[in-house]
Order: sequence, then structure tokens, then C-alpha cells
Amino acid sequence: QSGHYGRGLVSVQTFHVLMFCLVVISHRANWNLISAITFLFLLTLMYFAQTLNTIAAQNYDQFTNEQYFDSDGLFITLVLLLPCALNCILFIFSWLLQSWTLMVDLKTQQAKRYVASQKKDK
Repeated sequence: QSGHYGRGLVSVQTFHVLMFCLVVISHRANWNLISAITFLFLLTLMYFAQTLNTIAAQNYDQFTNEQYFDSDGLFITLVLLLPCALNCILFIFSWLLQSWTLMVDLKTQQAKRYVASQKKDK
């Protein structure tokens, strides 16, 4: 009985842990395409949350004993959307950090070239 109760919630938690791991791994490995695809997937999931909430409310007995899915969508917002939004924010921070690093490297190279050209002119 308790296994049936938590099966759906454990699946959602596992999904979020895997998504978080993908965010971290894709940042460290610089997998930009995978980051973008995962980001768009999470945004699409968030976009269709109301539809998912309706489907889950109609079929809740297949994955839990309790009807958590209210018409306002509070449960799905807290359990599904909030972690997805946090992962999307992490993706954005990762991309901003990569952009910042790239800009600093570019400006450093430009400064080195400028100094080298000034030394040649003297």
C-alpha cells in the first residue's frame, strides 16, 4: 500500500534529481546543445502544466492513493514546476557565466594584442 502511495512522487523526485544532474554535467562538460534541448524541454513541460494537471487529476488513482491535483494547480506548481523553474534558472546562470568568461578572455586577448602592437611600433 505505501509503495503504491509514493510511486508517482518518487518518480517526479527522481526526474528532478536527474534534471539537476544534467544541468551540472552539461555546464561542466560545456555541452551547449544538450543544455539548450533540456532547457526547451523544461520550458515546454512548464507550458503544458495545466494540461498535465488536468490529466493527472483524472488519472490520479494510477500513481497515488490521494487526489493531490486541485483545480488551482498548487500541487503541480510546487512539485513539478518550481524545480523545473529552478533548473531553468541554473541553465541561464550557467550560460551567463560562460558568456562572461568568454568576454573576459576576448578582452584579455585584445589587450595583449594591443600591447604587442604598441611594442612593435616603438
